[in-house]
Parts: sequence; structure tokens; C-alpha cells
Amino acid sequence: MSEESKSKTRPEPSMFSMLSRDIGIALIALSVWAAADTWYLFSGLWFAQLLSIGDAIFVGYVLGALFHEWGHYTGAKLSGAVAPRVMPRKFSFFRFNFDISINDQRQFHWMSFGGWVLHWALLVILVIAIPFDSLGRIALVSSVFGFIVYATVIETGILRQTLDGADPQETLDQLSAKTFQQATAAGALGGLFALAALS
Repeated sequence: MSEESKSKTRPEPSMFSMLSRDIGIALIALSVWAAADTWYLFSGLWFAQLLSIGDAIFVGYVLGALFHEWGHYTGAKLSGAVAPRVMPRKFSFFRFNFDISINDQRQFHWMSFGGWVLHWALLVILVIAIPFDSLGRIALVSSVFGFIVYATVIETGILRQTLDGADPQETLDQLSAKTFQQATAAGALGGLFALAALS
């Protein structure tokens, strides 16, 4: 039996179990970063600062991905799309199945833009809540911005074509390793630009 067939036969996990899991992941990630950031602020050690920056890059990506995927799910459900939740395996950030053969193009666009709304909301919250008085704090916000650039590079081309009437599945099938490589490079550059601009 294929992995896709297995996922269809598994019961849908509860919203509470999935939200609890992801809130826990977010809190643990933020706590690890905050501990390193506090260590640097109290000690002034260069190693503590490097650790704070490294943690910030990782945590920013994790937070960006979680908010992005839950935004996709929220957009899908608000549009009335069929989007059953799935418990992620290993390190996957995918949280639901969006069946393009059942859902229409309008629902696809709601799902797509939902991810954008929540990851930008996360960035706004962090900019308001975190003072830019250490490189670790600036790196956290810059990492989230880098993730936004990464996601935007991948999804803009898809949305541009589907808004012009292209079939979503055919458009998704055109994604290649080169697309993800370009998005990764753009995200890294975007994060570095934000780091330099805010420092």
C-alpha cells in the first residue's frame, strides 16, 4: 500500500492534538533561542552570541513554516475546501491534504493566500514584540523574513499562472528542484538583507 493510500485510511487527528503539538514545538524552539539570547546579554561572550544567532535562524524558519502551513489550512477551511488534517511524520511541516481533484480553483487560492496572511502576521507580531537590541533578536526576525521570501518565490509563480486560469495541479507538477534552489538562495539573501538593514 502506498504512503498516500495509508494516509487516506488513517483517522483524522483532532484539532486539539495537532495545535497542542505545534504550540509545544514553537514554545520549545523559542525557549531554546531565548536562553541563548539571555546568556549572551548577561555574559557578553562571543560564543553565546553565535549560539543565539544560530538558534534564531533555525527557530525563525520553524516558526515561519508553522504559521505558513496553518495559514494554508485556515484559508482552505474558510473557503469550504475538503482538507482533512494529517499528523505529520518525521520533520514534515505539512498538516493537511488538499485534494485538487475535489476542490475548485477559488478554494485553491484561498488556501494559498492563507499561508501568506499568517506568515506576514507572525513577522508583524515579532517586529512589535521584540526590541532590536541584540544580533540574536535581529536574526530571529530576519530569519522569519527570509522564510517569507523563500515561500513567496515558490508560490508567486504558481499563483500567477492559476489566477490566469491554469490548472493548479498541472502548475504544481511543474515545480522542480531548481525552483526550490532558487527560493532557498532568495530566502537566504532576503534574511541577510534584513539582518544588515536592522543591525
